[in-house]
Amino acid sequence: MAAITLSGVIISLADTQALKDLMRRFNTARRRAFSLKRQGVQTCTIETILQQEIGLNSRYIKDAHYSIKNLPYNTTFGGLKNQRLREKGTITKEEYKKRRNALLLSHGDRTKQGNLNLRLYLGTMQLRINTCRNDKDNKWIFAKIFIPQKYLDKYGRYLDGSQPYTVQIKRRNFDQGYDLRISIKLPSVIRKASRAMTLDINAGHTDFAVMNKDDGRVMSIGRFNHYETQHTKQGKREHLLNKLVEKIGNLARHYDAEVVVGQLNTGKFWSYSKKATRKIRQMPQYKFRQLLKRLELQGIKVNERSEAYTSKLGDVISQIVGYDIHKCAAMMFALKVINYDLFKQLKTFFFGVPLYEAYGRRRRGRRRKSGLTAPIQYRMFLKSMKFWMAMKSSIIEDGGYLPIPGREGLSLLDKLKAPFPCLTINIW
Repeated sequence: MAAITLSGVIISLADTQALKDLMRRFNTARRRAFSLKRQGVQTCTIETILQQEIGLNSRYIKDAHYSIKNLPYNTTFGGLKNQRLREKGTITKEEYKKRRNALLLSHGDRTKQGNLNLRLYLGTMQLRINTCRNDKDNKWIFAKIFIPQKYLDKYGRYLDGSQPYTVQIKRRNFDQGYDLRISIKLPSVIRKASRAMTLDINAGHTDFAVMNKDDGRVMSIGRFNHYETQHTKQGKREHLLNKLVEKIGNLARHYDAEVVVGQLNTGKFWSYSKKATRKIRQMPQYKFRQLLKRLELQGIKVNERSEAYTSKLGDVISQIVGYDIHKCAAMMFALKVINYDLFKQLKTFFFGVPLYEAYGRRRRGRRRKSGLTAPIQYRMFLKSMKFWMAMKSSIIEDGGYLPIPGREGLSLLDKLKAPFPCLTINIW
């Protein structure tokens, strides 16, 4: 499943007070559900209590409960920033209450023509809102909305009720209007690709390599430069990341390749250099990986795989094939995806096999048995030293490079050194 989100605004509203009252009750249900959850009350009991106390229908209650499911225990409803502003007297008590009650959410249902509580009519561009009032004549209010035409031309066919869609309404501060977001989950039709395009994410640039799945030949390498994503504002950063994803999708379609990105956790990165730590933690890699999933709407498969040891092998290979470390790391990542056995052989040849690798955990034992002093790794270390001595002598005497043994004899190095395009794409 792939998700798309359309942004819009509410232009005019027939009954503003009815919407404010509905949002107040919905957010009261969220806070009450959060309190009951902390007390250990079961889900079915929480929804029954909320429906009796607050008077919303079961769909609104389920949505309110769902919205607080993954919130941490120290959550401040309305935001900690708004609470500090209220404590300083910057905003009034009435404005603070409005900011706490600024959200309305309703999930879609295919059997109810897309969404029952917040239904969109494309013909008149109106949003029908269920206020849950007892008076049948005043149960519904209608809001005139605006969605950019380019989004309607591209995704409007999914809003006719054939697909479920989720609607979120959020009030702006100081009664400056309401923002609208419509999310649609679509089944993606993924085509089978003949190549793999792997991405090596770094601070300010992303290197890539395209490799054939059948013979392991590198078709193209290159780099996407996006340095502004490290220090720009959130809105512009997301815009640049969308442009980056679009460029990656165009390249993947051109080479008939699936996209593979590494699973990173930069939040736990730590270095003795404060500058390096700050630089790595500022990488918007999580948002980038989220946006990459949109390529599945275009039929491009997107996978997340572990990229362990790819940078270390890329450092070794870069001294042989003549490309920089990051492009070679992308090539080693592609080799790991396509032929893991060959990748494991290269890793064993250069770095040896850790004692705990075959068991999935570190083996308990005496300290002198670990590291390079271990018998197996020490022998592999000597073997790799002999390889480097032979390679250096070959460079000095013949001016060439010693090939690395591969799956098909000595053809792996020739595949990595084959004449292929090296692209540089700037994202501004």
